[in-house]
Amino acid sequence: MKNIVLAEDHAIIRDGLKLLISTRPNLSVVADTGDGGDVERLLREHQPDLLLLDLDLPGLHGLELTRRIKTSTPAVRVLILTGSPGPASVRAAFEAGADGYVLKHENADELLHAISLVLSGIVYLSKGLNGMADDLPSSPAPAPITAREQEILALIAHGASSSDIADRLHLSVLTVRKHRQNLMGKLSLHNVAEVTAYALRSNLFRPPP
Repeated sequence: MKNIVLAEDHAIIRDGLKLLISTRPNLSVVADTGDGGDVERLLREHQPDLLLLDLDLPGLHGLELTRRIKTSTPAVRVLILTGSPGPASVRAAFEAGADGYVLKHENADELLHAISLVLSGIVYLSKGLNGMADDLPSSPAPAPITAREQEILALIAHGASSSDIADRLHLSVLTVRKHRQNLMGKLSLHNVAEVTAYALRSNLFRPPP
């Protein structure tokens, strides 16, 4: 069973989300709130696997919450659920450490799919944002990494393991690990969230097929 804390300030939407999540036998909403100031307390009390988080919460904004949570309890996955589709909002969420970003106007199946993928360690970007990477501001200079490293970086951004990448690119796992170590060092990146933010800024992020 995977436990979820839900933070959404509209009670009707919150109730609907709880009902939707309850349709999956392996998911459970263990706590919910409409106040950003309550979120960290609920995470300490319930130690969930995932936080489903609206960005525009009273008390404490979702971006600041994400930054704080990823510093204090990095094992908790953070899936943003919001009505804000702008490039700046998407980029800021991933830079803060979010593990996924879903728009509220998407359908219920996509949300459940996003929850499943994020819980599996795969970074998720809403289908409604498929073209977002082309609209995001690029890095001021070309990425100082090779074409192969760019391929590997894009796969890391989607949560692929070294073994998965090796299979996809027909390389040895040892070679992938070396490439991964080199590009993370070159770009001063430390985790999948930072890789995803960099991939978005550099137009290297593409939704998986």
